[in-house]
Amino acid sequence: MISLEKKDFLTRSAVTVTLLFPATFVGFPLLWMVFSSLVSAKDLYSGNLIPTGLTLVNYQQLFSQTYFGQQFFNSVVVAVTATLLCLVTASLAGYSLSRFRQRWNFEKILLIIYTIPPIMMVIPILLVFTRLGLTNTYWGLALAHSTFMLPFAAMILAAYFNNIPTTLDEAAMVDGTGRMGALFRIVIPLALPGIAATGVIIFANSWNDYLFAFILMSTREMQTLPVGVAELSEGQTLQWGMLMASAVMITAPMLLFFFLIQKRLLSGFIFAVTGEK
Repeated sequence: MISLEKKDFLTRSAVTVTLLFPATFVGFPLLWMVFSSLVSAKDLYSGNLIPTGLTLVNYQQLFSQTYFGQQFFNSVVVAVTATLLCLVTASLAGYSLSRFRQRWNFEKILLIIYTIPPIMMVIPILLVFTRLGLTNTYWGLALAHSTFMLPFAAMILAAYFNNIPTTLDEAAMVDGTGRMGALFRIVIPLALPGIAATGVIIFANSWNDYLFAFILMSTREMQTLPVGVAELSEGQTLQWGMLMASAVMITAPMLLFFFLIQKRLLSGFIFAVTGEK
């Protein structure tokens, strides 16, 4: 008979080995990306696994020979603006879907809208934004990103608000506060984990967007990171060192952000689905 301690050890070992393969499969490209960004072009094309030395020359060339610094700033401004704009609007929409009875099923309507491919929205958005003077502006691109993510964010927040008892709203309104006061003073503080989780997804989509950024930002000074990185792969030769360095600079902030708030992110989604924190 196998003792409970040995059985527990074998179970944990089996789980560790099982998870090791997908972790290696996911982590190896990231490690190779970082490694390739820290070696010279000579070592990169030599075929040797062990380089002669590590260098930051690729990062220096990236910032000195391209508009990467400006593009990084543009991406931060657009992603933060789009996230805040979408969260405010989605919070109001999600609260309405959760607390008020509608004649039509607006959640299904939002789901249908969200399934529309972004490529079908590009031309209408470009025509409207051109007339309004919103092309080559932070507000224009942020508005496009938030518009595309609004149905998804509203549905996620509505599911989260559904798990917050309506008696809390009613008690607050009995004490003299209005509907908006109950929302911002009672419901929003309780829903912060779900709002944070939704904000991360909105930020990531805006940060990685290429289509709208390419269409709405025509000048180099207003380009975002995905468009700028794509230009590094154009031409007759690929500058792999700079390309890998730019990939690291794009990926690192999002990975760090996810690691810092992963517990709140998971708790937000779990509560939205099960109602348990």
